[in-house]
Amino acid sequence: MLQKARKNAKDNGYTNVEFRKGDIERKIPVEDNTADLVISNCVINLTADKVACFKEICRILKNDGGRMIISDLVADREVEEDSVNPEKWCSCIDGALTKKNYLDSIRKAGFKNVKILEEKPYIGDQVDIAGEYKRRKISSLLVKAVKD
Repeated sequence: MLQKARKNAKDNGYTNVEFRKGDIERKIPVEDNTADLVISNCVINLTADKVACFKEICRILKNDGGRMIISDLVADREVEEDSVNPEKWCSCIDGALTKKNYLDSIRKAGFKNVKILEEKPYIGDQVDIAGEYKRRKISSLLVKAVKD
């Protein structure tokens, strides 16, 4: 992916972009307190430890006004660990937390002024809960938060 991104940037004459390989839960390859803004589109749900991920984002944001805008999926209930479907995890469905748990994860990482900018229905997903198929309501959430 990095090779492809770099090739596309070069082919299109983009000189103000840079691509780095990192681990969003452990070490984003950016110095502390340097980024003005972090944006993400449905990547956080691919992680197992959302609080660690948000802490890494908080680490790289500037102390004075550093902010993030995150688009991700939330659910009316979470999938139990033994029911996780790898395909649904990769499509951000089975990694979806409840809205409350998602927002709490952001706050636990040190963010303030956590605001939902937009929320809209995404899908209804069938999930096996104790041998019974029930619907989970999945919503798309756009959240803004500011580093404390």
